[in-house]
Formats: sequence, structure tokens, C-alpha cells
Amino acid sequence: MRFKNSTALLSVGFATLTASPALADITADDIWNSYQAIAQTIGADLTATTNRDGNKVEFSGAKLNIPFPVADITIDVLYPNLSFTDNTDGTVSLDLNTPQTYSLVVSKVNEGNFRFDIEFSYDDAELIASGTPDDIKFSYSVNGFSFQAQYLESDGVDELEDTDFSLSGTGKAVKGTSRISQGDLITLTDLSEIAAFSYVMETKDALGVVTKTTDTYGKTTNDLAVNLPTGGMSIMNLAAALQQGLSVAITSVTEDGTTQTTARLDGEEIQFSNVVEGASTIGFSANADAIEMLVEISDLNLDMSANDDIPVDLKAEINRADTNIRIPVSASETPQDFTFGFNISGMKLDEKIWALFDPAEILPRDPVTVSANLTGQTTLFQDLLNITEMMELPEDGIPLELNALSIRDFLISAAGARLSGTGDFAFNNDDLISFDGLPAPSGSADVQISGANDLIDKLIEMGLISDSDAMGARMMMAMFTVPGDGDDTLKSKLEITEDGQILANGQRIK
Repeated sequence: MRFKNSTALLSVGFATLTASPALADITADDIWNSYQAIAQTIGADLTATTNRDGNKVEFSGAKLNIPFPVADITIDVLYPNLSFTDNTDGTVSLDLNTPQTYSLVVSKVNEGNFRFDIEFSYDDAELIASGTPDDIKFSYSVNGFSFQAQYLESDGVDELEDTDFSLSGTGKAVKGTSRISQGDLITLTDLSEIAAFSYVMETKDALGVVTKTTDTYGKTTNDLAVNLPTGGMSIMNLAAALQQGLSVAITSVTEDGTTQTTARLDGEEIQFSNVVEGASTIGFSANADAIEMLVEISDLNLDMSANDDIPVDLKAEINRADTNIRIPVSASETPQDFTFGFNISGMKLDEKIWALFDPAEILPRDPVTVSANLTGQTTLFQDLLNITEMMELPEDGIPLELNALSIRDFLISAAGARLSGTGDFAFNNDDLISFDGLPAPSGSADVQISGANDLIDKLIEMGLISDSDAMGARMMMAMFTVPGDGDDTLKSKLEITEDGQILANGQRIK
């Protein structure tokens, strides 16, 4: 998940720490109790000192302590003073007139710790809550905000001793609504919008390389929903929590964005990249059935260079870049569906790249497309998110088996040639001998090829392959394919039988 998508989580944290009462049905204490209930569900402890002055309640020294016993790690989140005001209309508001500093402290037993502080300042911020103790609603708006890292200090963490780090950024016109509901589950929801967001991050490593990254994003909307089991859960066994109702769903939609990164050594630029993208959507969800991830990016422009021993200069335009993944996570005696898909379409390479290997412009400059859409079924013998049990697996332990795989779509199109195919295969996990330790497949795939002979002729003309190499390639194609329906087209039906035979267009090749 990229940094910009943390604005969705930031919005929730921002609104959650603004929660407030309504119509005399809730108080600042009710809000604090809801925060503690959330902490308890994740196995953490939230503490603070309460100070009261009239209709104002301040929680000072707030600390969220999250232990990770298996790794001997403890994470502490330190909050700024949280000052609530009971308004005369029955609502409660949070005072954000002063800068707010948050700290993250990570400690490992007998191995030191590090601390990272970040300070937020808000311009014309309003955060008001209403509802009941079990159903707190928030509304918030901020004209603008800025943040910057105060410092990163370490004690006994060698990797950080010689590292310099700085981070700062701004955001404009943030608004949204959030809700904390307590019942059989604790439900957190947030819907937010931010007009613009940018940050600059700079690091210096032990070798003296200074890397600077500048990210800028246009209008972004974030939609988040989290369900937490009220009985508590262990970070090291999220599988049990999923069965108890834990779920997460996040969607972030951005109009445009730019990421620029430079790396310098002794003041000389050694690497550079500039990535410009159009509209994008990023989604993530997790529940007892599966984890799903989605990335959709349009109008992507890449400009990258490196001045190392072998200089590299790469420019490209990509019409679309998509990825979608679905992975089952819970153990089951029956097969479960999985999905893996990716697509890079309409990729145009800069003429300088083409000129490196085709200065005579022999190859057509057609846009490149590479895509695949795979679905299948797998049987999980173990919960993948039971981290404790997964860590105990032997090195050669595999907690699943592959039952079926379908190639819904496969395509490579470039330089005037095209390879596409579809197929369906089943796998016999009782036969690990026929295919050298892999479950024996059975099924078939249909493959189509166009422009292959023309491409081979052009590669010979360019001097990239010899006549003898080309003859070998053509003989290989003749063994596995038959003529297609048009000029310079080939097709093939590849089959694997249940008894281990491999056939190409009905001819046995194994």
C-alpha cells in the first residue's frame, strides 16, 4: 500500500481521536471508553491521565501499548494531550488549535529500540461527535494541515545509527464522516475526501547516498470499514479473529499523482525516476474467506535513469496497469477459489530504447500488451494467518495443495507478433512422481500465434539471431503447432492426459 493510501487510515485515526458525544447521551469518558474497547480487541492497552476543568476533559500522557510476545517486540504509540469540550448543544468537540505530536516507539528485548515522532498542525479544523456510547458518529473538516517528522532516534539498532531521515508534507480541504459502533462486533467506518496531498521524504544511508522522494496526489476519496471481534484477538493468530468476525475493507480512488525520486552520492545524481499517473483505484479487503487486492492505474508515464557503470535511460507510456489477487486464508477440507490477474496494456517505449537494439527501425513500434487472468482452486491444510503455527512449519513444509488452474486469458503482443491462449487443468496431488515432485496435471490449453515467422525474419535481418537459430525455432513451432486461419498464423491444442501423456494437436510428444 502506497503512502498516499495511508490518508485513509489517517482519516480514521484523525476522526477517531475526535470522537465526541451527542444530545447529552455521551460524554468525553464514553468516547475514551470506546477507544479502550478498540485497544482491548487487538490485545493492546490504552492508558492516560484524566484531568477535568468545568466542561473540559483532557486525557494527557495517552499511550497505546501493543505487545508481540513471539518476536519479543513491544510497540508504543504516544499521543498528544486530547482535550474534549462538552458543548451546550449536546455535542463534544476536540481542540486541535495547537500542534499535535505523535510518537512511535518500537522496543525489542535486549536489542534496543527506536523512536519516530511526527507533528501535525491543522488550519481551521473542526471535529464534532454525537450519538450514544455504543454508536458514536463523527463529522470533521480541515481547511489544511501540515506534518513533519521531528526526529528518528535509535538505541542499539545498528541499522539506524548512521541513517538520516526527514519527512514533511501538506494536505488541503479534508472532510469526512466516521462512526464507532459497539455490539456483537466493534465496527469502525470512515468516508473521507482530501482535495490534495503531498509529501517529501529524504534519507541518507551509511554509504552517504541521499535519496529524496516527492509525492503529489490530486483529489482522493477513501472508504474504510473495519469489524473487530469484541472478545479480543491476538496479532499472532489473526486466523482465529477472522473466524470471530474480523474483517477489513479499504478503497482509495485518486484523480492523479506524481512520484519523483532522486539519489545522489557526493552531490552527483546517480539515479532518477519520475512516475506520472492518471486516475487510480487501490482496494484491499480481508475476511475469513480470503484476502483480496486490487490495483487499477491509467495513463502511466515512466521516466527513469541511472548513471552507474552501465548508464540506463528508460522512458515509457502505459495506457493501463491492473492487478487483482484473491487468496483464501482459512483451512478447509474442500477446495477454495483463488485468482491472479495482471494487465499491462498499450505500453509505448521511447524511441531511444528502440534505437538501442533496432536503430534501422526494422521492427514495428506497436504498443506492447502483457496480460493474464488465472483462476483456480486450492486446499489449505492450515490457516495462513495463524502466524505462530506458520512460523513452526518445517523449511520444506507446504500448507496447501493445488487442485485446479484455469487460464481464462493470456496474451503477449509486441513487435507485430501475438501469443494468446486459454486452458483448464486439474492436479492429482497423490501423484508426485510423474512430474518430478509436482502434482500431476491433466487438461488442455489452446494456443494461438500470429506474426511469428515475420518476427523471426526481422530478427535475422537485424542480426540478432542466425539462420540456423531461426531454422531451429521454426522446426520447434512445426512440431507443436498447425497452420491457423490466416496468413502467418499458427495454433495448437496441448493436452496432458491423466496417465501422464503430453499431446500436441493429437500427436504424442511424451
